[in-house]
This record gives sequence, C-alpha cells and structure tokens, in this order.
Amino acid sequence: MRLSRIPWRRLALLFWALCGLSRMVSAEGLQWYVVPPGGDGPSAMAPLPASPKAMPAPASPSGAEGKSLRYGELIDDVAQRYALDPLLVHAVVETESAYRPEAISDKGAIGLMQVMPATGMRFGQRALTEPRANLEAGAAYLSWLMRRFDGRLELALAGYNAGEGAVARFGNAVPPYEETQTYVRKVMARYARLRGGARPDVPASDVPAAAVAAARRAGKPKGAIGGVGDMGQLWRIFTGGSNAGGANGT
Repeated sequence: MRLSRIPWRRLALLFWALCGLSRMVSAEGLQWYVVPPGGDGPSAMAPLPASPKAMPAPASPSGAEGKSLRYGELIDDVAQRYALDPLLVHAVVETESAYRPEAISDKGAIGLMQVMPATGMRFGQRALTEPRANLEAGAAYLSWLMRRFDGRLELALAGYNAGEGAVARFGNAVPPYEETQTYVRKVMARYARLRGGARPDVPASDVPAAAVAAARRAGKPKGAIGGVGDMGQLWRIFTGGSNAGGANGT
C-alpha cells in the first residue's frame, strides 16, 4: 500500500492543535466518556461523573473554645452537684486559668479554678492539679460563698478572689481592691456573654435582656461596683429566682 506524504503545513497545524488541547487538559482536567453498547459515536457518549474533590478535614476547636469543650462535661457534672450554673463555673475557670489545669499563680493558687491548697483541704481535695479534684474544690467553695452571702453573686465572686473575711470586713461589700473589683467585673462580663448565646446549647432567647444589660453595667470604672445596684437581684434574674446554695458545701 502506497503511503501519501503529509504536507508540512498540516503537520504544523496538527502540532498546534495538540498543544492547545494539552493546555485545556491541564487547566480543566480530563473528562472521561463511556460509549454504551450499540453507541454510534459522540452523540451516544455520556460523561462519567466527576470524582469528588477531597474536602479538608474540619478544623479542631482551638483556644479557650476548644478547652471549654474539653472540660464541658466535667464542669456540667460538678456544677450540678453543687447547684451552680455551669456557665458561671465556665466564666470563673476562663478568668482564673484560661482552662489550664497546670496553671500555678505567684501566690500558690493551683489549677483550673486557681484553688489555694488550704481551701482545697478545707473542702476535702488535695490533688489540685487534677481537673476533677480542682473543680470539686472550687465549686464547693463558690457554692458555700453563694449561701454565705445570700445569693449575691458579686459578693460571692469577691469572696472567691479576696476571701470571705475581706468581704465581711467591708460591711458585706466588694472590697476596694483594684484586683478584686477587676476580677468581679471580668467574671460577670464573661458570664453575661456566655448566657447571651456564646454556647450553642444555651439559646439567647432564654436569657432576659435585662439580666444581660445589668451584668454589662458591672463593667463600670474602678470603684463603681458598689453602686451597680442589687447584684443579688441580678443573680435571681439569672437563675430564675433561686439561690445557688448547694447541699455539698460545708
């Protein structure tokens, strides 16, 4: 059989077309086709479904949010035992240690809730670097303080920071210590934020707007906590009228 010669112009045109096809394949990827039995060419071809692109793995929660999830079940359990709102315990833990069980302050406070060793022993806990023991001691103390100060949250928090004796010495008021007043404001603000819907299992609609606004008013300048009004009333708004005194405190 005699082969005919292909003019060089046709070869150049063919080469140019193949180069263009390679660029299209590189940009868009190959698309494969199947021809059903009895198919008679392109009109009978059906494209194969494209391979799904690999989806990136969901990012793991990080920072305080991830740590709050890590200890969420434990905090819920301990808070229930001591009749405390778990969100209040979260606010204290976030303020005290940013969820770091290994944290030790320069004054010797230890763990998630920054419990002093003497306070831990007072409530029967010694292994304060262990999360459950630390939360048990801190929650027991906070519950005791809530009963001691008739459910007035700002006094309980002040007592947690400065000791109940300091609160009593100033006539059952937040002591005029900058550290203590700043601490109370921070915990109250974080508690209001959490109650406002930062946790998905606590709908914002369940939180009275007045309660959130009242907690935000606690963020006044230094020395203003004493004039915020009846913070015990704020606690009763938060808890639906009940105090947080637990039966397990001493």
